[in-house]
Amino acid sequence: MSRLESFTEYIESARQSWSCPGAAVAVIRGEEVIYEHVFGLRDVEAGLPVTPDTRFAMASCTKSFAAMSVALLVDEGKLEWDKPVREYMPEFVLADEYVTQHVTVRDMLCHRTGLPRHDFAAWRRDLPLAECIRRMRHFRFSASFREKFQYNNLMYYATGYLVERVSGLPWEQFVHQRIFTPLGMPASNFHPEAPLPGQITAWGYRVERDDDGRPAGLTRTEHGKHTTLSPGAAGALFSTLADLRQWLRVQVNGGRAGDVHLVSPDNLRQMHLPQMVIPGGGVSEALHGNSIFTYGLGWFAEPYQGRTLVHHGGNVEGCSLMIGFVPEEKLGIICLTNVGMLPLRDVVLYEAIDRALDLPDRDWNTRYHGLYDPMIEGMARDKRVSASARIEGAPATHPLESYAGLFAAEGYPDIAVRQTEDGGLQMSTVGSLDWSALRHYHYNIFEWHWPDFNQWMKVSYVVNDAGEVSAISVPIEPDVENVVFARKPLELPEEVQAALLGAYAPPIEGMLMTVTRREGRLYITPQGGTAEELRPYRLDEAVVGLEAKRVRFDFVREGGQITRLVLRQPGMTLEAPRQPA
Repeated sequence: MSRLESFTEYIESARQSWSCPGAAVAVIRGEEVIYEHVFGLRDVEAGLPVTPDTRFAMASCTKSFAAMSVALLVDEGKLEWDKPVREYMPEFVLADEYVTQHVTVRDMLCHRTGLPRHDFAAWRRDLPLAECIRRMRHFRFSASFREKFQYNNLMYYATGYLVERVSGLPWEQFVHQRIFTPLGMPASNFHPEAPLPGQITAWGYRVERDDDGRPAGLTRTEHGKHTTLSPGAAGALFSTLADLRQWLRVQVNGGRAGDVHLVSPDNLRQMHLPQMVIPGGGVSEALHGNSIFTYGLGWFAEPYQGRTLVHHGGNVEGCSLMIGFVPEEKLGIICLTNVGMLPLRDVVLYEAIDRALDLPDRDWNTRYHGLYDPMIEGMARDKRVSASARIEGAPATHPLESYAGLFAAEGYPDIAVRQTEDGGLQMSTVGSLDWSALRHYHYNIFEWHWPDFNQWMKVSYVVNDAGEVSAISVPIEPDVENVVFARKPLELPEEVQAALLGAYAPPIEGMLMTVTRREGRLYITPQGGTAEELRPYRLDEAVVGLEAKRVRFDFVREGGQITRLVLRQPGMTLEAPRQPA
Protein backbone atom coordinates (compact mmCIF):
# COMPACT_ATOMS: atom_id res chain seq x y z
CA MET A 1 0.00 0.00 0.00
CA SER A 2 1.31 3.45 -0.89
CA ARG A 3 2.11 5.57 2.15
CA LEU A 4 0.22 8.42 0.49
CA GLU A 5 -3.00 6.53 1.24
CA SER A 6 -2.62 7.42 4.92
CA PHE A 7 -1.31 10.93 4.21
CA THR A 8 -4.68 12.61 4.77
CA GLU A 9 -4.91 11.38 8.34
CA TYR A 10 -1.34 12.52 9.01
CA ILE A 11 -1.89 16.01 7.59
CA GLU A 12 -5.16 16.43 9.51
CA SER A 13 -3.43 15.56 12.78
CA ALA A 14 -0.56 17.92 11.98
CA ARG A 15 -2.98 20.70 10.98
CA GLN A 16 -4.74 20.52 14.32
CA SER A 17 -1.45 20.41 16.22
CA TRP A 18 -0.54 23.80 14.68
CA SER A 19 -4.06 25.26 15.15
CA CYS A 20 -4.23 25.84 11.39
CA PRO A 21 -7.77 26.64 10.16
CA GLY A 22 -7.43 25.30 6.62
CA ALA A 23 -5.06 23.75 4.10
CA ALA A 24 -4.90 22.48 0.52
CA VAL A 25 -2.31 19.90 -0.57
CA ALA A 26 -1.43 18.33 -3.92
CA VAL A 27 1.34 15.97 -5.04
CA ILE A 28 2.14 15.38 -8.72
CA ARG A 29 4.50 13.07 -10.59
CA GLY A 30 5.19 14.18 -14.13
CA GLU A 31 1.77 15.08 -15.53
CA GLU A 32 -0.17 12.92 -13.06
CA VAL A 33 -1.79 14.01 -9.80
CA ILE A 34 -0.98 11.28 -7.27
CA TYR A 35 -2.48 12.94 -4.19
CA GLU A 36 -4.82 15.87 -3.54
CA HIS A 37 -6.93 16.83 -0.54
CA VAL A 38 -8.32 19.93 1.18
CA PHE A 39 -8.73 20.44 4.92
CA GLY A 40 -10.60 22.66 7.33
CA LEU A 41 -12.02 26.14 6.84
CA ARG A 42 -11.21 29.02 4.51
CA ASP A 43 -13.48 31.30 6.60
CA VAL A 44 -13.64 30.38 10.29
CA GLU A 45 -16.24 32.98 11.24
CA ALA A 46 -18.69 31.85 8.54
CA GLY A 47 -17.79 28.15 8.82
CA LEU A 48 -16.95 27.91 5.10
CA PRO A 49 -14.69 25.02 4.02
CA VAL A 50 -11.55 25.07 1.93
CA THR A 51 -12.35 23.81 -1.58
CA PRO A 52 -10.01 22.59 -4.35
CA ASP A 53 -10.45 25.94 -6.14
CA THR A 54 -9.91 28.18 -3.07
CA ARG A 55 -7.34 30.91 -3.75
CA PHE A 56 -4.54 31.55 -1.25
CA ALA A 57 -2.10 34.43 -0.86
CA MET A 58 1.20 32.98 -2.13
CA ALA A 59 3.63 35.56 -0.71
CA SER A 60 7.25 34.84 -1.71
CA CYS A 61 6.30 31.86 -3.86
CA THR A 62 5.78 34.73 -6.33
CA LYS A 63 9.55 35.05 -6.76
CA SER A 64 9.78 32.02 -9.04
CA PHE A 65 7.38 33.79 -11.43
CA ALA A 66 9.63 36.87 -11.42
CA ALA A 67 12.62 34.68 -12.28
CA MET A 68 10.62 32.95 -15.03
CA SER A 69 9.77 36.34 -16.52
CA VAL A 70 13.46 37.03 -16.90
CA ALA A 71 14.09 33.55 -18.31
CA LEU A 72 11.48 34.10 -21.03
CA LEU A 73 13.20 37.34 -22.05
CA VAL A 74 16.58 35.59 -22.03
CA ASP A 75 15.11 32.95 -24.33
CA GLU A 76 14.16 35.76 -26.71
CA GLY A 77 17.62 37.33 -26.59
CA LYS A 78 16.28 40.51 -24.97
CA LEU A 79 18.09 39.98 -21.65
CA GLU A 80 21.25 38.25 -20.45
CA TRP A 81 21.63 36.72 -17.01
CA ASP A 82 25.13 38.16 -16.55
CA LYS A 83 25.05 41.55 -18.23
CA PRO A 84 25.09 44.57 -15.86
CA VAL A 85 21.55 45.68 -15.15
CA ARG A 86 22.43 49.34 -15.80
CA GLU A 87 22.80 48.53 -19.49
CA TYR A 88 19.04 47.95 -19.49
CA MET A 89 17.98 50.59 -16.95
CA PRO A 90 20.59 53.35 -16.40
CA GLU A 91 18.49 54.85 -13.58
CA PHE A 92 19.35 51.84 -11.39
CA VAL A 93 21.78 53.39 -8.87
CA LEU A 94 22.79 51.95 -5.48
CA ALA A 95 24.79 53.46 -2.63
CA ASP A 96 27.90 51.56 -3.73
CA GLU A 97 29.28 52.72 -7.10
CA TYR A 98 31.04 49.42 -7.86
CA VAL A 99 27.87 47.42 -7.24
CA THR A 100 25.89 49.89 -9.34
CA GLN A 101 28.17 49.30 -12.32
CA HIS A 102 28.47 45.52 -12.01
CA VAL A 103 25.29 44.04 -10.52
CA THR A 104 23.51 41.63 -12.88
CA VAL A 105 20.02 40.21 -12.94
CA ARG A 106 21.53 36.93 -11.70
CA ASP A 107 22.91 38.79 -8.67
CA MET A 108 19.53 40.37 -8.02
CA LEU A 109 17.62 37.09 -8.24
CA CYS A 110 19.95 35.09 -5.99
CA HIS A 111 20.20 37.69 -3.20
CA ARG A 112 23.92 38.50 -3.34
CA THR A 113 24.12 42.26 -3.96
CA GLY A 114 25.31 43.06 -0.41
CA LEU A 115 22.12 44.98 0.33
CA PRO A 116 20.01 43.76 3.29
CA ARG A 117 16.22 43.71 3.16
CA HIS A 118 15.16 47.30 3.93
CA ASP A 119 11.57 46.05 3.59
CA PHE A 120 10.25 49.05 5.51
CA ALA A 121 11.15 51.28 2.56
CA ALA A 122 8.56 49.75 0.29
CA TRP A 123 6.16 47.77 2.46
CA ARG A 124 2.67 48.07 1.01
CA ARG A 125 3.57 51.31 -0.79
CA ASP A 126 1.60 52.61 -3.71
CA LEU A 127 4.60 54.14 -5.48
CA PRO A 128 5.58 53.92 -9.14
CA LEU A 129 8.29 51.32 -9.63
CA ALA A 130 10.50 54.01 -11.14
CA GLU A 131 10.34 55.99 -7.89
CA CYS A 132 11.25 52.87 -5.89
CA ILE A 133 14.30 52.42 -8.12
CA ARG A 134 15.29 56.07 -7.58
CA ARG A 135 15.13 55.67 -3.78
CA MET A 136 17.38 52.60 -3.69
CA ARG A 137 20.48 54.81 -3.85
CA HIS A 138 19.85 55.80 -0.21
CA PHE A 139 19.92 52.31 1.34
CA ARG A 140 22.98 51.23 3.29
CA PHE A 141 24.83 48.01 2.52
CA SER A 142 25.67 45.45 5.19
CA ALA A 143 28.05 43.25 3.16
CA SER A 144 30.31 43.54 0.16
CA PHE A 145 29.17 42.60 -3.33
CA ARG A 146 28.60 38.82 -3.73
CA GLU A 147 30.00 38.25 -0.22
CA LYS A 148 27.00 36.40 1.19
CA PHE A 149 23.35 35.50 0.79
CA GLN A 150 21.00 38.23 2.08
CA TYR A 151 17.33 37.75 1.26
CA ASN A 152 16.13 40.91 -0.44
CA ASN A 153 12.65 41.78 -1.70
CA LEU A 154 13.79 45.12 -3.15
CA MET A 155 15.76 43.37 -5.87
CA TYR A 156 12.62 41.54 -6.95
CA TYR A 157 10.76 44.86 -7.18
CA ALA A 158 13.64 46.00 -9.39
CA THR A 159 13.30 42.81 -11.45
CA GLY A 160 9.66 43.63 -12.12
CA TYR A 161 10.73 47.07 -13.30
CA LEU A 162 13.45 45.53 -15.48
CA VAL A 163 10.90 43.24 -17.17
CA GLU A 164 8.69 46.26 -17.81
CA ARG A 165 11.56 48.27 -19.31
CA VAL A 166 12.64 45.45 -21.62
CA SER A 167 9.24 44.05 -22.64
CA GLY A 168 7.21 47.25 -22.69
CA LEU A 169 4.55 45.64 -20.47
CA PRO A 170 3.96 46.10 -16.74
CA TRP A 171 5.27 43.00 -14.97
CA GLU A 172 1.83 41.81 -13.86
CA GLN A 173 0.52 42.09 -17.42
CA PHE A 174 3.59 40.28 -18.77
CA VAL A 175 2.99 37.36 -16.39
CA HIS A 176 -0.67 37.15 -17.36
CA GLN A 177 0.13 37.08 -21.07
CA ARG A 178 3.25 34.93 -21.02
CA ILE A 179 2.61 32.52 -18.10
CA PHE A 180 -0.96 32.43 -16.76
CA THR A 181 -2.72 32.41 -20.15
CA PRO A 182 -0.66 29.76 -21.97
CA LEU A 183 -0.58 27.47 -18.91
CA GLY A 184 -4.29 27.85 -18.20
CA MET A 185 -4.14 29.49 -14.76
CA PRO A 186 -7.46 31.42 -14.70
CA ALA A 187 -7.68 31.86 -10.92
CA SER A 188 -4.24 33.45 -10.52
CA ASN A 189 -3.59 37.17 -10.21
CA PHE A 190 -1.84 39.72 -8.00
CA HIS A 191 -4.75 41.04 -5.91
CA PRO A 192 -6.93 39.65 -3.10
CA GLU A 193 -9.92 40.22 -5.39
CA ALA A 194 -10.42 37.22 -7.67
CA PRO A 195 -10.04 37.71 -11.45
CA LEU A 196 -13.36 35.99 -12.30
CA PRO A 197 -16.81 35.97 -10.66
CA GLY A 198 -17.40 33.05 -8.32
CA GLN A 199 -13.74 32.52 -7.44
CA ILE A 200 -13.03 32.63 -3.71
CA THR A 201 -10.03 33.65 -1.63
CA ALA A 202 -9.27 32.14 1.78
CA TRP A 203 -9.02 34.44 4.78
CA GLY A 204 -5.73 34.34 6.64
CA TYR A 205 -5.38 33.88 10.40
CA ARG A 206 -2.90 34.38 13.22
CA VAL A 207 -2.73 32.09 16.25
CA GLU A 208 -3.03 34.10 19.45
CA ARG A 209 -1.08 32.80 22.43
CA ASP A 210 -1.17 33.11 26.19
CA ASP A 211 1.74 34.17 28.37
CA ASP A 212 3.26 30.68 28.12
CA GLY A 213 2.95 30.46 24.33
CA ARG A 214 -0.05 28.11 24.30
CA PRO A 215 -2.69 28.63 21.56
CA ALA A 216 -5.47 30.96 22.72
CA GLY A 217 -7.64 31.42 19.66
CA LEU A 218 -7.41 32.78 16.12
CA THR A 219 -7.44 36.32 14.77
CA ARG A 220 -8.39 37.02 11.18
CA THR A 221 -5.75 39.10 9.42
CA GLU A 222 -7.05 41.24 6.60
CA HIS A 223 -5.25 40.92 3.29
CA GLY A 224 -2.75 43.76 3.15
CA LYS A 225 -2.81 46.46 0.54
CA HIS A 226 -1.35 44.93 -2.65
CA THR A 227 0.36 47.33 -5.03
CA THR A 228 2.56 46.97 -8.08
CA LEU A 229 5.49 47.90 -5.86
CA SER A 230 4.90 45.98 -2.65
CA PRO A 231 4.54 43.08 -2.57
CA GLY A 232 4.65 43.15 -6.39
CA ALA A 233 7.11 40.78 -8.04
CA ALA A 234 8.40 39.75 -4.60
CA GLY A 235 5.15 38.40 -3.19
CA ALA A 236 1.80 39.53 -4.63
CA LEU A 237 0.58 36.26 -6.20
CA PHE A 238 -2.79 34.65 -5.35
CA SER A 239 -3.39 31.19 -6.76
CA THR A 240 -5.04 27.76 -6.35
CA LEU A 241 -4.05 24.10 -6.31
CA ALA A 242 -5.21 23.59 -9.89
CA ASP A 243 -3.28 26.57 -11.26
CA LEU A 244 -0.13 25.70 -9.31
CA ARG A 245 -0.21 22.11 -10.56
CA GLN A 246 0.33 23.57 -14.03
CA TRP A 247 3.22 25.63 -12.70
CA LEU A 248 4.80 22.55 -11.12
CA ARG A 249 4.44 20.55 -14.36
CA VAL A 250 6.62 23.15 -16.08
CA GLN A 251 9.28 22.75 -13.37
CA VAL A 252 9.46 18.94 -13.46
CA ASN A 253 8.97 18.39 -17.20
CA GLY A 254 11.80 20.42 -18.70
CA GLY A 255 9.83 23.62 -19.24
CA ARG A 256 6.64 22.01 -20.58
CA ALA A 257 3.13 21.46 -19.24
CA GLY A 258 1.24 19.11 -21.53
CA ASP A 259 1.50 20.56 -25.04
CA VAL A 260 2.61 23.98 -23.82
CA HIS A 261 6.34 24.67 -24.19
CA LEU A 262 6.87 27.62 -21.85
CA VAL A 263 10.64 28.01 -21.45
CA SER A 264 13.81 26.39 -22.75
CA PRO A 265 15.27 23.53 -20.68
CA ASP A 266 18.57 25.43 -20.41
CA ASN A 267 17.06 28.53 -18.85
CA LEU A 268 14.74 26.47 -16.67
CA ARG A 269 17.84 24.76 -15.33
CA GLN A 270 19.50 28.12 -14.63
CA MET A 271 16.73 28.85 -12.14
CA HIS A 272 17.05 25.47 -10.42
CA LEU A 273 20.86 25.34 -10.20
CA PRO A 274 22.62 26.55 -7.02
CA GLN A 275 23.81 30.14 -7.51
CA MET A 276 24.58 31.30 -3.96
CA VAL A 277 25.56 29.29 -0.89
CA ILE A 278 23.48 29.78 2.25
CA PRO A 279 25.47 29.01 5.40
CA GLY A 280 24.27 25.80 7.01
CA GLY A 281 24.96 24.32 10.41
CA GLY A 282 23.13 24.95 13.66
CA VAL A 283 19.37 24.47 13.71
CA SER A 284 19.07 23.84 9.97
CA GLU A 285 21.60 21.03 10.02
CA ALA A 286 20.12 19.52 13.18
CA LEU A 287 16.65 19.50 11.64
CA HIS A 288 17.52 18.29 8.14
CA GLY A 289 20.73 16.36 8.70
CA ASN A 290 22.28 18.42 5.91
CA SER A 291 24.87 21.20 5.92
CA ILE A 292 24.45 22.36 2.29
CA PHE A 293 21.78 24.92 1.44
CA THR A 294 21.75 27.15 -1.62
CA TYR A 295 19.61 29.61 -3.56
CA GLY A 296 19.05 29.44 -7.29
CA LEU A 297 17.04 32.08 -9.16
CA GLY A 298 13.69 32.43 -7.42
CA TRP A 299 14.12 28.99 -5.79
CA PHE A 300 15.98 27.43 -2.87
CA ALA A 301 17.93 24.27 -3.73
CA GLU A 302 19.41 21.64 -1.42
CA PRO A 303 20.45 17.99 -1.41
CA TYR A 304 17.84 15.64 0.03
CA GLN A 305 18.33 11.90 0.54
CA GLY A 306 20.68 11.59 -2.44
CA ARG A 307 18.49 13.76 -4.64
CA THR A 308 17.99 17.49 -5.30
CA LEU A 309 15.11 19.34 -3.67
CA VAL A 310 14.09 22.69 -5.17
CA HIS A 311 11.49 24.71 -3.29
CA HIS A 312 10.26 28.11 -2.19
CA GLY A 313 7.99 29.05 0.68
CA GLY A 314 6.00 32.13 1.39
CA ASN A 315 4.84 33.94 4.53
CA VAL A 316 2.49 36.88 4.62
CA GLU A 317 -0.18 38.08 7.04
CA GLY A 318 -2.21 34.98 7.83
CA CYS A 319 -0.84 32.56 5.23
CA SER A 320 2.13 30.17 4.94
CA LEU A 321 2.73 28.34 1.66
CA MET A 322 5.19 25.94 0.04
CA ILE A 323 5.90 24.78 -3.51
CA GLY A 324 8.67 22.20 -3.98
CA PHE A 325 9.85 19.50 -6.35
CA VAL A 326 12.47 16.81 -6.87
CA PRO A 327 13.56 17.20 -10.51
CA GLU A 328 15.10 13.71 -10.88
CA GLU A 329 11.85 12.10 -9.82
CA LYS A 330 9.53 14.61 -11.56
CA LEU A 331 7.85 14.85 -8.16
CA GLY A 332 6.13 18.08 -7.09
CA ILE A 333 4.37 19.17 -3.89
CA ILE A 334 2.05 22.10 -3.13
CA CYS A 335 0.97 22.99 0.40
CA LEU A 336 -1.24 26.04 1.00
CA THR A 337 -2.28 27.04 4.54
CA ASN A 338 -4.17 30.00 5.95
CA VAL A 339 -2.23 30.38 9.18
CA GLY A 340 0.69 32.78 9.40
CA MET A 341 4.32 32.06 10.27
CA LEU A 342 3.94 28.38 11.19
CA PRO A 343 5.68 25.40 9.53
CA LEU A 344 2.84 23.06 8.57
CA ARG A 345 3.82 23.80 4.96
CA ASP A 346 7.37 22.47 5.62
CA VAL A 347 6.06 19.42 7.44
CA VAL A 348 3.89 18.52 4.44
CA LEU A 349 6.71 19.11 1.92
CA TYR A 350 9.21 16.74 3.53
CA GLU A 351 6.64 14.20 4.63
CA ALA A 352 5.20 14.06 1.09
CA ILE A 353 8.61 13.42 -0.44
CA ASP A 354 9.39 10.64 2.02
CA ARG A 355 6.03 8.97 1.44
CA ALA A 356 5.97 9.35 -2.35
CA LEU A 357 9.53 8.01 -2.74
CA ASP A 358 9.15 5.43 0.06
CA LEU A 359 12.06 6.91 2.03
CA PRO A 360 12.58 6.16 5.74
CA ASP A 361 9.90 7.61 8.01
CA ARG A 362 11.17 10.64 9.93
CA ASP A 363 7.84 11.98 11.25
CA TRP A 364 8.43 15.57 10.20
CA ASN A 365 5.62 16.96 12.30
CA THR A 366 7.25 15.75 15.50
CA ARG A 367 10.62 17.09 14.32
CA TYR A 368 9.23 20.56 13.58
CA HIS A 369 7.36 20.72 16.88
CA GLY A 370 10.64 19.87 18.59
CA LEU A 371 12.15 22.96 16.96
CA TYR A 372 9.25 25.41 17.03
CA ASP A 373 7.62 24.73 20.39
CA PRO A 374 10.62 25.99 22.42
CA MET A 375 10.88 28.99 20.07
CA ILE A 376 7.22 29.88 20.60
CA GLU A 377 7.65 29.57 24.37
CA GLY A 378 10.77 31.73 24.11
CA MET A 379 8.89 34.48 22.25
CA ALA A 380 6.20 34.46 24.93
CA ARG A 381 8.90 34.67 27.59
CA ASP A 382 10.53 37.58 25.75
CA LYS A 383 7.30 39.58 25.99
CA ARG A 384 7.29 39.05 29.75
CA VAL A 385 10.97 40.01 30.01
CA SER A 386 10.39 43.15 27.92
CA ALA A 387 7.55 44.20 30.20
CA SER A 388 9.63 43.60 33.31
CA ALA A 389 12.60 45.53 31.87
CA ARG A 390 10.52 48.70 31.71
CA ILE A 391 11.77 51.23 34.25
CA GLU A 392 8.84 52.19 36.41
CA GLY A 393 8.40 55.88 37.10
CA ALA A 394 10.67 56.91 34.22
CA PRO A 395 8.51 59.52 32.47
CA ALA A 396 9.00 60.99 29.01
CA THR A 397 11.23 64.06 29.10
CA HIS A 398 8.72 66.21 27.20
CA PRO A 399 4.94 66.60 27.07
CA LEU A 400 3.42 63.92 24.83
CA GLU A 401 2.36 66.46 22.22
CA SER A 402 6.06 67.26 21.67
CA TYR A 403 6.52 63.79 20.18
CA ALA A 404 3.91 64.36 17.46
CA GLY A 405 4.89 65.52 14.01
CA LEU A 406 6.16 64.37 10.65
CA PHE A 407 9.61 62.74 10.39
CA ALA A 408 11.62 61.88 7.27
CA ALA A 409 14.63 59.80 6.19
CA GLU A 410 15.82 59.62 2.59
CA GLY A 411 14.48 56.64 0.71
CA TYR A 412 11.86 55.74 3.30
CA PRO A 413 8.20 56.72 3.69
CA ASP A 414 7.66 59.57 6.13
CA ILE A 415 6.70 58.65 9.68
CA ALA A 416 3.75 60.55 11.12
CA VAL A 417 2.91 60.76 14.83
CA ARG A 418 -0.30 62.32 16.11
CA GLN A 419 -1.95 62.87 19.47
CA THR A 420 -5.35 61.25 19.97
CA GLU A 421 -8.40 62.73 21.65
CA ASP A 422 -7.70 60.73 24.82
CA GLY A 423 -4.17 62.16 25.03
CA GLY A 424 -2.28 59.14 23.69
CA LEU A 425 -0.16 58.86 20.56
CA GLN A 426 -0.49 57.04 17.26
CA MET A 427 2.10 56.40 14.56
CA SER A 428 1.86 55.59 10.86
CA THR A 429 4.02 55.53 7.78
CA VAL A 430 2.61 57.88 5.16
CA GLY A 431 1.15 55.94 2.24
CA SER A 432 2.06 52.64 3.90
CA LEU A 433 1.15 51.42 7.40
CA ASP A 434 -2.11 52.71 8.89
CA TRP A 435 -2.37 54.55 12.21
CA SER A 436 -1.68 52.34 15.23
CA ALA A 437 -0.82 52.82 18.89
CA LEU A 438 2.46 54.37 20.02
CA ARG A 439 2.76 53.78 23.77
CA HIS A 440 5.33 55.15 26.17
CA TYR A 441 7.82 52.58 27.49
CA HIS A 442 10.28 54.62 29.55
CA TYR A 443 12.14 57.93 29.16
CA ASN A 444 12.18 58.72 25.42
CA ILE A 445 11.60 55.12 24.34
CA PHE A 446 8.19 54.25 22.89
CA GLU A 447 6.65 51.06 21.51
CA TRP A 448 4.95 51.10 18.12
CA HIS A 449 2.23 48.50 17.55
CA TRP A 450 2.12 46.57 14.26
CA PRO A 451 -1.38 45.06 14.57
CA ASP A 452 -1.15 42.83 11.48
CA PHE A 453 1.62 40.90 13.21
CA ASN A 454 0.67 41.67 16.84
CA GLN A 455 4.17 42.96 17.47
CA TRP A 456 5.54 46.02 19.28
CA MET A 457 8.65 47.74 17.90
CA LYS A 458 10.70 49.93 20.22
CA VAL A 459 11.59 53.34 18.78
CA SER A 460 13.60 56.05 20.49
CA TYR A 461 13.21 59.80 20.20
CA VAL A 462 16.26 62.03 19.80
CA VAL A 463 16.52 65.33 21.67
CA ASN A 464 18.81 67.97 20.13
CA ASP A 465 21.14 70.43 21.89
CA ALA A 466 18.31 72.95 22.17
CA GLY A 467 16.29 70.41 24.14
CA GLU A 468 13.81 69.85 21.31
CA VAL A 469 12.45 66.48 20.21
CA SER A 470 14.09 66.47 16.80
CA ALA A 471 14.10 62.92 15.41
CA ILE A 472 13.04 59.28 15.81
CA SER A 473 15.54 56.41 15.67
CA VAL A 474 13.89 53.28 14.24
CA PRO A 475 15.43 49.75 14.08
CA ILE A 476 14.15 49.17 10.55
CA GLU A 477 16.87 46.89 9.25
CA PRO A 478 18.68 44.73 11.85
CA ASP A 479 21.81 44.35 9.71
CA VAL A 480 22.59 48.08 9.67
CA GLU A 481 22.38 50.90 12.19
CA ASN A 482 19.02 52.36 13.14
CA VAL A 483 17.55 54.72 10.58
CA VAL A 484 17.09 58.22 11.99
CA PHE A 485 14.01 60.10 10.83
CA ALA A 486 14.46 63.86 11.29
CA ARG A 487 11.50 66.06 12.14
CA LYS A 488 10.07 67.80 9.08
CA PRO A 489 8.86 71.35 9.42
CA LEU A 490 5.08 71.30 9.40
CA GLU A 491 3.66 73.20 6.43
CA LEU A 492 0.36 74.99 6.81
CA PRO A 493 -1.93 75.20 3.78
CA GLU A 494 -2.60 78.68 2.40
CA GLU A 495 -6.20 78.68 3.61
CA VAL A 496 -5.12 77.78 7.17
CA GLN A 497 -2.53 80.54 7.27
CA ALA A 498 -5.08 83.07 6.06
CA ALA A 499 -7.58 81.95 8.71
CA LEU A 500 -5.08 82.70 11.52
CA LEU A 501 -4.50 86.34 10.60
CA GLY A 502 -5.98 88.90 12.98
CA ALA A 503 -5.98 90.08 16.58
CA TYR A 504 -6.50 88.10 19.80
CA ALA A 505 -7.17 89.67 23.20
CA PRO A 506 -6.08 87.91 26.43
CA PRO A 507 -7.88 88.99 29.63
CA ILE A 508 -4.97 91.30 30.49
CA GLU A 509 -5.20 94.92 29.39
CA GLY A 510 -2.49 95.97 26.98
CA MET A 511 -1.66 92.40 25.92
CA LEU A 512 -3.33 92.32 22.49
CA MET A 513 -1.66 89.76 20.17
CA THR A 514 -1.71 90.25 16.40
CA VAL A 515 -0.90 87.58 13.80
CA THR A 516 0.47 88.79 10.46
CA ARG A 517 2.11 87.19 7.43
CA ARG A 518 5.10 88.21 5.33
CA GLU A 519 6.53 86.21 2.41
CA GLY A 520 4.66 83.07 3.42
CA ARG A 521 5.78 83.20 7.06
CA LEU A 522 3.57 83.86 10.09
CA TYR A 523 4.50 86.33 12.85
CA ILE A 524 2.91 87.26 16.19
CA THR A 525 3.35 90.71 17.68
CA PRO A 526 2.33 91.66 21.24
CA GLN A 527 0.98 95.18 21.60
CA GLY A 528 3.98 97.52 21.82
CA GLY A 529 6.42 94.62 21.23
CA THR A 530 8.42 93.15 18.36
CA ALA A 531 7.27 90.48 15.93
CA GLU A 532 8.37 86.86 16.43
CA GLU A 533 8.17 84.22 13.74
CA LEU A 534 5.83 81.32 14.44
CA ARG A 535 6.70 77.74 13.55
CA PRO A 536 3.86 75.21 13.17
CA TYR A 537 4.05 72.05 15.26
CA ARG A 538 0.48 70.74 15.17
CA LEU A 539 -2.34 70.70 12.63
CA ASP A 540 -5.59 68.80 13.11
CA GLU A 541 -9.32 69.41 13.10
CA ALA A 542 -9.31 70.87 16.63
CA VAL A 543 -6.10 72.93 16.87
CA VAL A 544 -3.57 74.77 14.72
CA GLY A 545 -0.48 74.81 16.95
CA LEU A 546 2.42 77.22 16.48
CA GLU A 547 5.38 78.03 18.66
CA ALA A 548 8.02 80.70 19.18
CA LYS A 549 10.94 80.04 21.52
CA ARG A 550 9.41 78.45 24.65
CA VAL A 551 5.87 79.73 24.06
CA ARG A 552 3.12 77.81 22.28
CA PHE A 553 0.16 79.38 20.55
CA ASP A 554 -2.73 76.97 20.06
CA PHE A 555 -5.40 78.37 17.76
CA VAL A 556 -8.68 76.58 18.46
CA ARG A 557 -10.85 75.56 15.49
CA GLU A 558 -14.60 75.34 16.00
CA GLY A 559 -17.09 74.85 13.20
CA GLY A 560 -14.34 75.39 10.66
CA GLN A 561 -13.41 78.79 12.14
CA ILE A 562 -10.55 80.00 14.35
CA THR A 563 -12.35 81.21 17.48
CA ARG A 564 -9.64 81.82 20.07
CA LEU A 565 -5.99 81.54 20.91
CA VAL A 566 -4.69 79.53 23.87
CA LEU A 567 -1.29 80.93 24.85
CA ARG A 568 0.88 78.44 26.73
CA GLN A 569 4.13 79.53 28.34
CA PRO A 570 6.01 78.28 31.40
CA GLY A 571 3.92 78.98 34.47
CA MET A 572 0.93 80.50 32.67
CA THR A 573 -1.87 79.62 30.24
CA LEU A 574 -4.12 82.33 28.84
CA GLU A 575 -7.11 82.27 26.54
CA ALA A 576 -7.46 85.07 24.00
CA PRO A 577 -10.74 85.31 22.05
CA ARG A 578 -10.43 86.35 18.44
CA GLN A 579 -11.33 90.02 17.91
CA PRO A 580 -13.73 91.14 15.17
CA ALA A 581 -11.96 92.35 12.06
